[in-house]
Amino acid sequence: MDIWAVKRDLDSKKLYRAQIGPLVLWFTREDDEIHVATDRLKAEPVENEITSFTCQNGDGQAKLDWKRWVVGKDCNQISINPVMPDRPVVVRPDVAVKIPKDQEALFFFSIPVWARITVEKSSKIVLCEEPSVIRSNIWFGDLMSGELCYSLRSRARRKIAEIEIKPHRVTCPVRILNTTESQFDVERFCVHVEYLNIYKGSTRLWTNEVLISYQGEDAVSKIDYAQKPPEYESVEGIISEARTPWKKTLLKKSLGTFRLLTGF
Repeated sequence: MDIWAVKRDLDSKKLYRAQIGPLVLWFTREDDEIHVATDRLKAEPVENEITSFTCQNGDGQAKLDWKRWVVGKDCNQISINPVMPDRPVVVRPDVAVKIPKDQEALFFFSIPVWARITVEKSSKIVLCEEPSVIRSNIWFGDLMSGELCYSLRSRARRKIAEIEIKPHRVTCPVRILNTTESQFDVERFCVHVEYLNIYKGSTRLWTNEVLISYQGEDAVSKIDYAQKPPEYESVEGIISEARTPWKKTLLKKSLGTFRLLTGF
């Protein structure tokens, strides 16, 4: 079931349940208010059919923490859109690889999206955002210039066929180029996902491609973002724009063998 970017009617005083991976969203509308509650499954579903939007009986939801928004009596539709996480993500390759000078390696990895709930009146109004999967925090870099990120459990792989297709995950292609005179080990890398669009492909969600130019262990990396959809399958178009518009090349520490701090 295609749950993304579809307008859903909410009849007054009826209860609706949306499932997006392990995230469960509950909706109801009363008078001029829309109420939203969240719940989570104990484990991430393994099957592909893990998105749904259905009308439910009203039993067992009173204990949930409901949040309420005043949107007006004429507002009876909500939309759920995928957005990228609100922090950079750190990912490891499934197997450590070495990149000699002037060579590049292409990796693919999947990121659990966030669900953005909106209503539309004269303009689109964002009610809230919820991560489809909760990830642990990790500090990437040294204590002075590093930054707080999310740590991904899924690993980056060299072949797209090895990346599972799931409706609540977006596939990100990353190309790493070694511009130094010596080879280096790709042990982990950090991707600033706030600059990535989300595209609806024929089989999966995609981001635009990221190019990381490695310039040395003690140097920042040069990071560029393709301003077009990836070409690994047919793409219908942008389903969600980047949180932060990309305007120029970034210079940031994106590859490292230094210690990462966890437990935040």
